[in-house]
Parts: sequence; C-alpha cells; structure tokens
Amino acid sequence: MGRLIFMRLLVVLFFTLISAGCALKPEPAPLLSMPKKPSLQSQRFQVEYQTEHAAPKVKSVQLPAHAVSKNQTVVIVADKTSVTDTLYGQLAEALAAKQLKVVAEGAQADYTLSIHQLDLELIEDTEYQLVTPEKPLPLFDEVAKQFPVQQCATILGQVSMRLTHRKTGDVVWFAKSSIDSASFHREPLIYSYVQQQVIKNELEVASFVNEQNSEQARMARINQEVTIPSYQTITQMTALKKEQGPCNRTEISALTPMMQYYLSSILIDKIKVQ
Repeated sequence: MGRLIFMRLLVVLFFTLISAGCALKPEPAPLLSMPKKPSLQSQRFQVEYQTEHAAPKVKSVQLPAHAVSKNQTVVIVADKTSVTDTLYGQLAEALAAKQLKVVAEGAQADYTLSIHQLDLELIEDTEYQLVTPEKPLPLFDEVAKQFPVQQCATILGQVSMRLTHRKTGDVVWFAKSSIDSASFHREPLIYSYVQQQVIKNELEVASFVNEQNSEQARMARINQEVTIPSYQTITQMTALKKEQGPCNRTEISALTPMMQYYLSSILIDKIKVQ
C-alpha cells in the first residue's frame, strides 16, 4: 500500500516537472509577412522605320499603223498568265475608263489585249532605317542600339501587255511596268515598345522572409527587431512589337493582287484613244 502511494507521487511529480518546463519555454517571435509591393509604372512608345521608294518603271510604245478610237471593242486574252476574275473585271473597268468596250468573243472585237506577263518574284529584302523622332523618347538610344534597322521581305511585280489589231494582226501598242512591294505600299513601319518598372529583388525578399519564419530563426530573433529588405525597382524596355506596315512574306504576299491591278491600270492608261 505504501509502495503504491509512493509510485503515484512519482508520477504526479514527473508531470509537474514537465508542465513547469513547458511553461518556462519562451514563445517564438511572430511570423513575418511579405512586404507590400510598390506601384509599378509603365508607358508605351512608338518608333518609325522608313525606306526609300522608287516610282514604277513604265515603258509604253504606241505605233501609228491603226488609230484606236472611242467605243471600239477589245477582247482580253490571258492564256499565258493566271488572271483572276477580279483582275479581269478591273482590266475591263480600266478599258471602259478609256471608252473602249470589252467583249467576250474575239470575233466581235476590233482589238485583242494580250496579257503576256504577270510575274511576282521574291527579291532581296528591303532595309528600313529607324527614324529619329522630333521629340526625344525614353530609351530611344537603346532602341537605336538594339534595333537600328528592320529587314522586310520584298516582291517585284511585273506586268506586260500588247494591243493587236484583229483584222490585220498588226501590233498597235505594247507596254511593260514593274514595281517592288516596298515602293508600292509606301507605308512606314510602326513599332511600339513599353518602358516599365520591374522589381529586381523579389526572390531575395521572399527568401529572407521564408528563412526568418523557420522555427529556429523565430527562436533566435525573440525580442529582436528584424528589418525586411526593401523592394528595389529598375526600369527596362520590352521587345519591339510591330503595329503597322507589311513586312513578313505573308503580309507582303497579300499586296500582290493590288500590285497587279496598279501596274495594269498604269499601262492601260497609256493607250492613246482618239
């Protein structure tokens, strides 16, 4: 009986000592929170690239054997080229503007307009130079250093045609024109970039907070003030983004129907109609 009481006293004493030890253990320092990020500024700017343009090359020769008169008829023949329905309609409109009538049957025509050449050829790229703005732009020197020029795909369009008197087979007129795609669209290239602030030490700040929130670190900084590193910002420039103007092959190829019409209309306008 006495031994049992003694054992109970030992157990009570053991838990009392444990409780006292726990009560003596200090509370760890509070967890640190990530600091509020600063407000970051950004601003968009545009720069322009230009190149030299050439006038279309045109050669037109009209022979005096037969006079071309108003209201005479013309049949369009394009068996040597691929003339779309759209271009055919545009050629008919251009002839109508010269007061010549387009007919479908050659037997009814006074003249035959033969489309001999309707070529499109990729040539050497066109180089567009960066234009210095009238008003200074932030980071423009950096743009000029990294992107002084833009290289753009270029297509050379060529059209040639001939007008023949049907009854005699005499050539009355022949002409040829050509132009490159850069000289045709004549647009500058517009690119934009963004000047923006970014936090350069975000990872370092997050690592510091995580390290200070470990159990060991919290115990070590009891009753001590800890200063979280401040965020540091830098200003940087984004990559250029094209906003206007055809440049790659797909964009340049989209110009070809308009180039063919432009060159064709220039030539037809050269026909002297009495």
